[in-house]
Amino acid sequence: MRIAIASSSIAALFAIASPTVHAATASVYAHVETKYEPNVIGPGNTSCTTNNDTRECNRLLDQPLLVSDPDGVSTGSQLLREVYAPGNTSGSPNFRLTGDAFALALPGSLHASVMVEVTGTGGAFVPGISGYGYAAVEDRIRIRSSTLANGTAVTLSTVFNITGIGEGTLYLNVVARRDGIETVLFGDTESSNSAQRSIAGMGGSFIAYIGETLDVDYSLRASTGVSTAAWQADEVANGRTSHSSYGNSAYLYFASADPAVDVYIDGVGGYDYVQPPAIPEPHMALLMLLGLAVVGTRALQRRRNTP
Repeated sequence: MRIAIASSSIAALFAIASPTVHAATASVYAHVETKYEPNVIGPGNTSCTTNNDTRECNRLLDQPLLVSDPDGVSTGSQLLREVYAPGNTSGSPNFRLTGDAFALALPGSLHASVMVEVTGTGGAFVPGISGYGYAAVEDRIRIRSSTLANGTAVTLSTVFNITGIGEGTLYLNVVARRDGIETVLFGDTESSNSAQRSIAGMGGSFIAYIGETLDVDYSLRASTGVSTAAWQADEVANGRTSHSSYGNSAYLYFASADPAVDVYIDGVGGYDYVQPPAIPEPHMALLMLLGLAVVGTRALQRRRNTP
């Protein structure tokens, strides 16, 4: 996207967008409810103030997100409910509904997951369970250079990498304030559904100016749900489970589109968005090692069983 701007406007935007004291903030939600709504687009469509035996929703809004805090901002919700059909006096529930949702925001990194499960013998009453984890960050990036003058137009690129599986949405918005007017420089949303079982990453380029500060908003939602309709004999034995997990990674970074151009991009909240993570997070490294161990054990078993 290329944006034309008058020279007088370029001079004015630096007076408006001059660096100010700013810290990144995070908002996280974790919601589980005994209702079948797998595509709930929260968090604005529900309330976390009416928790009861059918719903649990925890949230933290506009929390300071500090680079010095390795734990970031997180929240979780867990729900367990036993459902008895009318006339059931056996003491055993017709359905047992379990849900677990989690959301974590770190500078430049979002994590969200939800798992729901239903077990039981079935019955005329048909409940369901669904939930989501949602993490969002608001921050700013400052564009600077040691050789280019303020007001010089440069092309920047952005990449939002993500790994995981399940239904959900990834969102990124980059906004400039120029002449008192908000201008969207980059905006994109990637979603998955029951047919497409993973969210795609996103990326692109936009024009910015040396010396200006841009607002950056990014968010991740993972959601899923399970219904007990048409309960069959195999469900009596095994239950039904569904999950959506993007707890592995959703990493955001920016860079100059031309490596030869002397451009630096500072996160005003203290995070360096220029470089993606060089190594997996500790818990991911452990999972990778466990996965390799399982693969190696199975390969050895197959080898021993081969004539």
